[in-house]
Amino acid sequence: MIKIGMCDDNLNSIKISSKLLESETIEQNLDAEISIISSNQKEIYDAIYEGKIDILFLDIDFKNNGKNGIEFAKDLRKINKKFYLVFLSAHQRYLYVSLTTKVFDYLIKPINRDTLRELVARFKDEFETNKSIFLHLNKWEYVRTNDILYIEKDGKKSIIFTESQKYTTNKNLNSLLSELPKNFLRCHKSYILNSNKVLSIDKKEGQAFFGKDFSCPISSKFEL
Repeated sequence: MIKIGMCDDNLNSIKISSKLLESETIEQNLDAEISIISSNQKEIYDAIYEGKIDILFLDIDFKNNGKNGIEFAKDLRKINKKFYLVFLSAHQRYLYVSLTTKVFDYLIKPINRDTLRELVARFKDEFETNKSIFLHLNKWEYVRTNDILYIEKDGKKSIIFTESQKYTTNKNLNSLLSELPKNFLRCHKSYILNSNKVLSIDKKEGQAFFGKDFSCPISSKFEL
């Protein structure tokens, strides 16, 4: 399920928008939920860090701890490059500079139903284009490729890690890599990672991070 977060200092306004958005996701059969509505940047930061938000609606004029929406978005991009960002603003003043944050869309307040309908349709196309397939592990077991964080070599077997559990298969890394989509990369002689799930990389530590609780080694030559 796609997790949506909304951050604005005007909670009444964002709650109205959230109801319209929720209605559109239902009408267009987008498998999504609004998981967090907040005026607290720290709360949003933690959720982004932990990979709990796939799409963030962020008020560009909202200031918290002296930072506006663009400055805050740049901080968020440092810890998670994969989430979709939609800016909300009462004017177009920051439209050009917002492009530096890899923004998906820039909406002018007040947000109307037609605008959200078009946006949800774009998100539906985006997520359906990248929808998961299934990786067959053995005769009876399979896993959704979109759920996989990384895969570790374990002797002649491989261990597949997801957020909720891990799986063991007799297939080796070369075999698995030939079956997986192109977003799966050999990052180390003993590891494969899902590049769509990587939130950040620390080259000094030689680690790729998938949230607060998951990481795997990467080689010094690995580039994402």
